[in-house]
Amino acid sequence: MSQFNEKYKSDPRSSREIIQLYRSEIEDDDSSTSLATVHYRSSQEEFDLGLEYCQSEDRWDRATGADVLAQLDWEKKAFYKETVDVLLSLLSDENTEVLYCATVGLGHRHDARAIPDLLKLVDHESEDVRYGVVHGLSRYEDPGAIAALITLSKDSDEDIRNWAIFGLGSQIETDTPEIRQALFEALDEPHDEARGEALVGLAERGDERVVSALLEEWQLDSVGILSLEAAELIADPRLNETLIDLQKSLNLDDDARMEAQLERSLKACAQK
Repeated sequence: MSQFNEKYKSDPRSSREIIQLYRSEIEDDDSSTSLATVHYRSSQEEFDLGLEYCQSEDRWDRATGADVLAQLDWEKKAFYKETVDVLLSLLSDENTEVLYCATVGLGHRHDARAIPDLLKLVDHESEDVRYGVVHGLSRYEDPGAIAALITLSKDSDEDIRNWAIFGLGSQIETDTPEIRQALFEALDEPHDEARGEALVGLAERGDERVVSALLEEWQLDSVGILSLEAAELIADPRLNETLIDLQKSLNLDDDARMEAQLERSLKACAQK
């Protein structure tokens, strides 16, 4: 048993007590209380408590209930069909707080039945809801879900774009001209991580435009590990000289992960 499971198993609090404490904090956006113990237990009692909260007249109760049901037994996904049914019913809620928790929750459950209803929320006025939709639609090879992620990769909100780019780049295997174009356009992102995810996505699909994009990226002040991962994936000898220069110029004494990735990238680009 892992140390985390042991911690949850030994938690003396009742599930209702934990959920009540979580509910008291969520309204103030101060969710320092974790529901992990509740999710670990995942018995009929925890499902019934989540359902009780989802059926409340109070919107914050319903949001809490969605969070409870979303990750019941995160490994085996206890009460899978039942929780998805409840979360789907919450997608008709008029409150953004509930919609946010339900959409994120459906991302955790990952049931394709949710796709049609999630697609209806892609253009929702609330950034929080659209953020939840990104999570809800990720990891599907479904054409509709992919088209929605392409749309969200151009969202006005930076976090939404970042997660949509990640969803397109690394969380699916589908390769289409539309996906590649969305990833290529994301190379102009001001956010380093978003550009990195786009580079990885293009490299995974063998798009050689990533070579010149990497050489340009490495002219910036900082070098991200995602760009090095992309170099390893594309394994192009045109990158080798610059990678050698980076190995000489970067101080990686305190970053073993970055150093190891650079070594793998050098090896991949030198061997091809």
